[in-house]
Amino acid sequence: MITVCVSNNFIELQAYEFCEKIRNDSLYKFVGVDYSRSHINGNGLELINTVILQDSDGTVYYVEPNSNGLKFAKREITYKEYKKLQRKETISAISGFVLIIGSFGALMATFVRFFG
Repeated sequence: MITVCVSNNFIELQAYEFCEKIRNDSLYKFVGVDYSRSHINGNGLELINTVILQDSDGTVYYVEPNSNGLKFAKREITYKEYKKLQRKETISAISGFVLIIGSFGALMATFVRFFG
């Protein structure tokens, strides 16, 4: 039996780099980070899930360590715009996934029809 281990080091590194950029470039107070704990092959792995920021009024914001979170931290976009961009990217990702699955389904149905 061959076991394939997929390293998510790239994802961890990218999240860490965005977190550091947000910490250094943020016009908000950097409060901290929230980790998500993942159990892959029984190993506990902590990944940066969200960055916690606070404005001068005490309002706390939770942003993901990505380009949209960095734009919000630099005050290039509002929190409402940040949430809208995040929602749009999520919908695009789900739509792409459904399109790929639908294409494979249609291809399989075609093969079954002609070769089955």
